[in-house]
This record gives sequence, structure tokens and C-alpha cells, in this order.
Amino acid sequence: MYIRVICVLFISSLALSQGNVLQSTVNVKKLQGILEEGLKSKDVGALYFAIKGLKQINAKIPEVCDVLKSLKYDISNLEQVFYITNAAALANCLTVLSPELLGTPTRTLDKKDATLQEIYYAVYSLKAMGKGTIMDKEDSLKNLIQLLKKDDSPANYGYVFALCEHMGCGAWTASHAEGVLLAADETDARALHFDGGLPATALILGSIARTYKSLKKASPLSEEQRYKFSNYVSGRSVSTPRGAALMLEAATALADDEPSPICIVIKGKKYVTSESDSVEISITDLIGRPVRGLKPEEVVAQSATRLADDVVVLSKQPLTPKPNEPTTFVLNLGKIKAQYGLYKISLSAGSKTANLNVAVLGEIQVSSLEVGIGDVDGTTSPKITTINYPNKLTEVLQADHMQKVSLKFSVRDKYNNPVSVQQAFVRIAPAHSAAPADLEAIFVAEPSAKTYRVELNVGAIAKHLNHQSGAHSLTLYLGDSAVSNPIAWPLGDIHFNFGKDTNALGAVVSESRQSRARGPLPEIVHQFREPEARPARAVSDVFAACCAAPLLLLLVMWARLSPRLRLPPMPVALVFHLALGGSLGLYVLLWLQLSMFATLRYLAPLALLTFLSGHRLLRRLAQDKQTR
Repeated sequence: MYIRVICVLFISSLALSQGNVLQSTVNVKKLQGILEEGLKSKDVGALYFAIKGLKQINAKIPEVCDVLKSLKYDISNLEQVFYITNAAALANCLTVLSPELLGTPTRTLDKKDATLQEIYYAVYSLKAMGKGTIMDKEDSLKNLIQLLKKDDSPANYGYVFALCEHMGCGAWTASHAEGVLLAADETDARALHFDGGLPATALILGSIARTYKSLKKASPLSEEQRYKFSNYVSGRSVSTPRGAALMLEAATALADDEPSPICIVIKGKKYVTSESDSVEISITDLIGRPVRGLKPEEVVAQSATRLADDVVVLSKQPLTPKPNEPTTFVLNLGKIKAQYGLYKISLSAGSKTANLNVAVLGEIQVSSLEVGIGDVDGTTSPKITTINYPNKLTEVLQADHMQKVSLKFSVRDKYNNPVSVQQAFVRIAPAHSAAPADLEAIFVAEPSAKTYRVELNVGAIAKHLNHQSGAHSLTLYLGDSAVSNPIAWPLGDIHFNFGKDTNALGAVVSESRQSRARGPLPEIVHQFREPEARPARAVSDVFAACCAAPLLLLLVMWARLSPRLRLPPMPVALVFHLALGGSLGLYVLLWLQLSMFATLRYLAPLALLTFLSGHRLLRRLAQDKQTR
């Protein structure tokens, strides 16, 4: 199990920078298998999409006229009529169709409330049977535009674009295509699609591509739109003939565009070894074809950078085309195969660039390993035992809870140079197979001055081994994502004595300790501090009276000075005192229920009113005094 854990390589080496290249392509072979399976279907829709998809990839279509003739479908169902007529037209089996099929699409076009989808089905059903001539194109286009104003969804625009292909109004499509493309929905800033999913996206992209090709105009898609639509199409998963045909329609429209989106990925193994020093790079368009206009000398590895220290180890190395495989290029890494590690390859294919991570695998070895047993406090020198790989300890070492076990080793490559690895740890487990399998502990080895060290305090690791004394096996594990020979080295056995209170290995553990070690822990109950005792009621009353005494004294003094507190007979005095009283009332409300900000909001107008009325009152009192 642990070897498998160590040997999970290249998790980080599969990354591909997606600045201006595709993450993946459309698997045409898989889609072809789905379409060929669809030819066996008795459903008229599945059969139509199977034939259409195979036509798009120029695959051989078997004789299906008898199948079409024997299919059961509803002649009054416009969609099924569309499927059967177009399937027969694609398979050159129009002779098996009944003339009665013309009735349903003809009646649909005579309807005043027909939808754009129904018009599309009806027109292309008649076209498949050679009856799709449009007499008045301008009036027909005006009618389509009026219907489009009622529902301008992307799917309806796709139907109008497709109808314009048949009617010959491609100029209208060219004048509206860019606006429709700008209305596409974006997902995660990397994929574009239209509302309606793959059907609407395939219909719009396919009709726009065919229209612009017939008009001999440059594609309205920008490079960013081209790649984002391609990311959406290549990221879809389909399992039906309908989905496969729609995916091929959209992918073919994008792949035939100029410049075509390209995909740069590593093909096959993503690592090199001393025996195999090259990797294969696949450079294709969206549907796996060779990139148009790409010359072999334009495929160059601009640089190779070691991720461990950012050292550039390779520059401007051209790739070699693989014979008989125009989409495959070979990168030779013989110059760096002796320097194991992870490398970032910056690859250019014409004007496109991509970063590929490649692992250079190397072999590692452990020169020697020292096992030392000494006191925890270091009062005595540890007893050192040396082991050479792949040997084991010749005897069972002894260590009690007052001692520690230290392991020291160095890791080197095949050229005897010290190297570091991503995973280095020691596993301790019962030496006897009869012991419980979950009694184990794993300790990480820390690098120190070109060596690795592990120190095991026997008393401290007792809890990890359920305090069961006895013989335990030690195993050293070394691994790295750039190592071709991960190491699992059984070092031998050590007899641990965890003290007199422990159980012997294999003995029955006491119920209390077992429940403590493996069962649920006791429930934690929080107990809040009890409130302190309150003083007597008399003390509280006396304290409250003392606090209220100054206020009572103020009221008494106001009562004695009542003649001098008479308000002057003027409205401004009343306003001033009401505003002042309102401010004092706000302070009371602040303590009871209002927040600080609410109090300030109410206090602002009262303060302004108090200031103005108070200023006017003082000026009036001063004038009255001068008059007297």
C-alpha cells in the first residue's frame, strides 16, 4: 500500500498553461463510435443525427434505405417529418419517402402563428424533398424579422441564420452575426456558449461559418471568442447521436476557421529516464487534424527550466516530426536526463506557446543508515548500529521508555551526488502478523546538512502504539515524483519497553485504556461561573437614594427660586426649552433603545434648532434689559 502511495507520480507534472492553446480536443473516434451505434436505432431522430454526424467526418455510411422505409413515425409530427426527410436526403434515399410527407410542412408554413423553429423544420423538410423554393425572399425575411422581434433568443437567431442560408439573404446574417456572438454567455472566464446549450451553439456557429464562407468574408469570431467557444465544445461530454452530431458541427465550424485554434499536449508518457530520453508532443486543431500552415521548423522548445531552482537547462531546441504521424513531434531531452527533477518546457508552435511540465526520472540510493539508541537526556553516548542497503539489522535492538532511537541516513543519485526527496519517512508497526494491523506510527525524516534524521522518543511514541511493548518493525520509505525507483527498506526489529504500566504486544488491552485509546472521548461539559451574591435590599435602596439626592436638591432649589424661573412671554423661549428638553429626552432613549448613530441622526436637527432659538432668546433678553 505504501509503495503505491509513494509511486503516485506526476500529479503536478500534468499541468499545461492555457494562455492561447486548447486544453483538449474533440475525440472524433469516440464520437464516430456513438454515431455508428446510432445507425442501429429505430428512433427517427437518432438515425438522422447519426447519418448527419458521419457525413460531417466523411465516414462511410452503410445502406440505410431499407431501415428508413421500415421506420415508424408520426406523419403529422413536424419534427419527425424533418428528421425522416433530411435523413433520406443525406443517405440518397428520397425514393422511399411518401409524397404525403409534404402536407405537414406545407400546412405549417400556411399557419399565421408558426414559430421560427417550426418554419425552420418546415422549410428544410421541403428543401430535402426538392420543394423548398422561396418565391419572395424580401417578404419572407421581413416576416422572419417580425417573428424575431417577438422572441430574440439565440436559438431563434440561429434558425433565421440557417433559413437565410437557404433563402440567399446571407448579407443580413453577416450584418447581425457579430452582435449575436457578443451575446454569448461566459463560464469561468474561459468558455463561451449560447443560451440553449450545445444545440443553439452548434446551430449558430455552423450557420455563421457556412454563410461567411459563401460570401468569401473573414470570420467574425475574434481569437479569444474562437478559443472560448472551443473550450466549451471540447469540454462537453455526450453519449447520444444527437449530442455527437451537434458537437461535430460546432467543432468543425471552429476548426475550419482561420486561424484555427490549436491544442498542444504531451502524448503518451510525461517523463524521461536514462533509457528513454524523449517525449512526444501532439499539436492538432480542435478535431485532431494537423494544424494548417504549421511548418515543422516552427515547433521549437524555447526553454526548459528546472522547477526546483529555476535554472534554465535548455534553449531553442527544435522538435523532430515523427514519421507517418503529422501531428506528433518528438522532443529529445538527452542533455538533461542525468539531472532528475521536474522541468517546465516552454514550447512554441508558430505564434502559439504553451508550458508543459515534464519529469526527468532518476535513480536514488541510500549509502548507509545509522541506528543509534541512547538516553533521552543525552547523559551517555548512543550505541550506533550501521546498516547498508538492502540489508537488515542482524539482531533485535532494545529500547525502553527512558531512551530514544535516532536514525541518520543520506540519499544519493546514481552519480553519488546528494539529493533531496519529497517523501522520506519511517514506519513503525508490530513485527508479528498476529498483532492488530492499525497499530502503527509514521514519522517524517527531516533533512539536515545533506542527511536525513529521525529521532524517536520511546516514551512519547507509546501513545501511537497503544502502549503495547514488544518487537516492532522499522521500515524506511523514500519517494519523489521524479524518482524511478522509490525505496521501501525494511530495517529490522526493535523491542520497545514502554514501562511497567503497559501491556505486552498481542495481549488484551484493559477496557479502560482501550476505550480511552480507541473509543469516544468523554463529553466536554462547559460550566459557567456562578453569579456573585447581590447585596441586601436595604443597601441597594440607600445607594439609590444617595444617587438621587443631588437631583432632589436641584428640584428643591428650583422650587424656592420659582419666581426667577418664569419664562419670558415670547414664542422663541418656548421653542428653545422644548428643543432642549427634546435633546435630553434623546439621551434617555440612547440608554434605553436607540443606537449611537440613530441618536446622532435625530440630535442634529434638534441641536441646530436649540442653537438658533437660544441665540435669538439671549439677544431678546439683552434688548429687554437695555430697554428697562
